[in-house]
Amino acid sequence: MFNASLEAHGYSVVLFLVMICVNLLLLMRANDLFTFRKQMAYTTPLSAVFLASAIFTGIVLILSKHLSFDLSNIFMIIIAIIITILEVKRIKPLKYLKNVPQAVPLYRNYAQRLLLIELFMMLAMSLWMWI
Repeated sequence: MFNASLEAHGYSVVLFLVMICVNLLLLMRANDLFTFRKQMAYTTPLSAVFLASAIFTGIVLILSKHLSFDLSNIFMIIIAIIITILEVKRIKPLKYLKNVPQAVPLYRNYAQRLLLIELFMMLAMSLWMWI
């Protein structure tokens, strides 16, 4: 049971990393705000599902170890909270952007910064656990 949960957690984390890369790719290719919003309408729920799946399977793993916290568990909880906050901060301004020419480049710089922070944190934690 523990091994299956650990495997599901690993797949969830990898799928979330893939979604971060897909979001970065879509962001780099974005020229039109309307088209970008339409693309985000498909990728945002997927990102949220994979993030929630990683958090849920992490909770299951912690519970299966009878709530024995170690340093890696504490860092994973902190990273999950930070990534959730960064995702909300990245998506919320997209709702209020006006369709003006400078909107996409300004949002692109802001969102790329947040996505790169998320990517770095996920990769750092993943490398720490897998090595």
